[in-house]
Amino acid sequence: MAITSKSQICQMAISQLGNYPSILDIDTPTTDPELIMAVWYDILRQFVLKMLMPNFALDRLSVAKLSETPSGGYAYYYEYPKSCLKILGIGDVQNKQNNYAVVGNKIATDEDAEDGLDIRIIRDIEDVNEFSPEYKLLLAQYIAAYTCLAITQDTTKAKMLRTALPQELSAASGLNAQENTPIRISRSRFKASRDNDSPTYTDKK
Repeated sequence: MAITSKSQICQMAISQLGNYPSILDIDTPTTDPELIMAVWYDILRQFVLKMLMPNFALDRLSVAKLSETPSGGYAYYYEYPKSCLKILGIGDVQNKQNNYAVVGNKIATDEDAEDGLDIRIIRDIEDVNEFSPEYKLLLAQYIAAYTCLAITQDTTKAKMLRTALPQELSAASGLNAQENTPIRISRSRFKASRDNDSPTYTDKK
């Protein structure tokens, strides 16, 4: 059965806790487990998105320069997009520009981009249909671990589930990374010297 709703993800979570009633609806919760999971679901959804940084949540945006300027350190402020959970960098990933800081709800940088500053982000994704299988499973595991004590009053089981989370995160991160090949930038002085001696070499910087 396809997992297409947050209540189904919570059902995956409670199935790890023992023999409890099914989670039918956490938007209008009626049972104690539904009430507890309704409290934890959204904060854990965002928390796991920021930790895993799944490929389905990667995005690029252009944000506008603000009229307000920083009081010190950087030259310009840009808007912080409402859909953003985490900024990964500015400009192209190959350039790895990290000359920025998040200050309150603004992005401070020395980059002067009149037409908008290009940024790479983790977007706040709510639609379960966009989640990858490994993210659904990891989110269910975090929900189980964080709600276990309130639902079961079993400290041993709660501790066991919490202890397993780093390994589960590592496994999900490995699957997520397989879809994107890392960008490798060569720093070989021998190759650079050979290329510079070649009449067909063109510096594309």
